[in-house]
Amino acid sequence: MDVPGARRWEYTAALRRLRIMLGELAEQTSQIVLDATTAVTGQADTAGVHTAVACLRGCCQNLDEDLVVLLARQNPVAGDLHLVVAGLQTATAVQRMAELADHIAATADRRAPAVVVPVGLRPILTRLGRLCAEQASCLATAICADDPALAARQVTVGDDPIDRIHRQLMAVLTDPGWPHGIQRAVDLALLSRYYERYADQAVTAARHLARLRWVPPLSDDPNNPMECGSVRSPVRPG
Repeated sequence: MDVPGARRWEYTAALRRLRIMLGELAEQTSQIVLDATTAVTGQADTAGVHTAVACLRGCCQNLDEDLVVLLARQNPVAGDLHLVVAGLQTATAVQRMAELADHIAATADRRAPAVVVPVGLRPILTRLGRLCAEQASCLATAICADDPALAARQVTVGDDPIDRIHRQLMAVLTDPGWPHGIQRAVDLALLSRYYERYADQAVTAARHLARLRWVPPLSDDPNNPMECGSVRSPVRPG
């Protein structure tokens, strides 16, 4: 029996599963930030956001444990170590993205039943939410891509419009003619910062991924029916 070969097969199979799960979690943060944005620009219920974030946090913690166990069960070469560390870093970034979206929803909770964002600024915040959601989806694509460097560039490029909107919004909030009071200005400044930091976390994760070459890539296994989005819960390597 070729024990080293069997162990290597187990390692690559487990890495595939965990990678797919990580891509799914990144995609989930896209919907979470959209739902949080709806809460601050309208009167949507935030309970679903808080529940989704708590669930995602638990999944990320399980994934971290699984990655460490996976590494401990192998005799890792440098490439293996790099892959697992990048997975841990990406999971941390994804969890932080969800937590920042949770902060956005919590702002709606604090001001309920009033709507946080004034009518005239709701299209701007809605655009910020959509751009951040696109960042998360691009990150999920990069995680699952056989060439993550190429896919990760879409994440970094998408950060620029978010930074521009953040600067424009801050200029509006600090204008002497601001008509909506100090409390709303503070709320909006914090919201804008949460969106900016959300995008920054996506970019940080993308930069880790850009230095990787997954071994083996998902497309190398013709018998593998899994693709990003197909895994809903942590799968621990057996």
